[in-house]
Amino acid sequence: MMKDVLGICDLHNSPELGRLTDKRPLGAVTFLGRYGLMDFTLSNFSNSGIDQVAILVKDYLHAILSHVQSGQVWNNNTKTGFQRIVFNEQGKTNPLFNTDISNLINNRPQLESIDSNYVVVAPAHFLASIDFRPIIEQHIKEKARITCVYTKTESAKSEFENCVSLKFNAKSNIIKNTSINTGTSQIADISLDTFVFSKEAFIEIILLQKSVSRMYSISDMVSYVINNKVMKVNAYRFNGAVFPMLCLEDYVRHSLDLLQFENRNKLFLDNWPIYTTTHNTPPSFYGKNAVVKNSFIANGSIIKGHVENSIISRDVVIEEGAYIKNSIIFTRSIIGEDVRLEYVVCDKNAKINQVKKLSGSDASDPLVIAQGVSV
Repeated sequence: MMKDVLGICDLHNSPELGRLTDKRPLGAVTFLGRYGLMDFTLSNFSNSGIDQVAILVKDYLHAILSHVQSGQVWNNNTKTGFQRIVFNEQGKTNPLFNTDISNLINNRPQLESIDSNYVVVAPAHFLASIDFRPIIEQHIKEKARITCVYTKTESAKSEFENCVSLKFNAKSNIIKNTSINTGTSQIADISLDTFVFSKEAFIEIILLQKSVSRMYSISDMVSYVINNKVMKVNAYRFNGAVFPMLCLEDYVRHSLDLLQFENRNKLFLDNWPIYTTTHNTPPSFYGKNAVVKNSFIANGSIIKGHVENSIISRDVVIEEGAYIKNSIIFTRSIIGEDVRLEYVVCDKNAKINQVKKLSGSDASDPLVIAQGVSV
């Protein structure tokens, strides 16, 4: 059955994470020191047996190519499986209309060569370990045209802001209407912008967009057909943990939360590996005065100072006397002697040496050091 499915990792509608997405899409942002945020969606496809995958890229193509490389790490079937990068060259000249649907239309010949009867679309900004097999099974059993995957939250006033909220017909899983979550209610059913389409419904949605709004995305069009009674859309409730990445605060807070085993265990499940591109880096090196507490330390790092409740990416250098707490340090950054950082997000290739103390207010208001900056 899964050979009959095309998986689409949709990077078009990703939120911005402040300075972290100045030069890269959200999907390529480093997470927990070694992953890219898009790795979770790609791994869900791979673990679910979906080996035909297209990645829809809106901008910063170079960052995606650099991260996924050949894509073979997520491909369990090297004979018939594939991973294709789908990029709309025309979108650069008309960014207002550079939607996921326009990307698909402008790459139509490439996608028409794929012979799949079902299409799964999923974004990179909701981190969850989702098995698509039962969702597709329900979709087929109910003879649905579209199935929307959602989560029920009891924190809608503080999380999932501006996400699509669903209302259902009485005693059914048919979606009655959609609205935007403005935080007025604590409990809400939130769309994960994840859909299963029959091939015919997917094509119909794409073709309909032209007469509705050329600025509409796939998710917008699903809401449109629901609210205007154009097409019935079924729902599937995902009961696992969901970590939304909708803003910089979400990114920092959830990154630090996952240092706790009980939280990490909700995302990293047994027999559900999260794959990522590997690097030929040596093991981390710890100096004689190094102190590390409750932190992730990636390969290739040199730790001579004190690191606490922090995330250190590959090839980072923490010099003698440095004190890092509640912070996230990206690849190949150097933290000099006696530098003290707290609630700091330091992008890759940065050097902090001359200024000895930097701090943000807390996880909701961190200090961000831009990529390649010397401080």
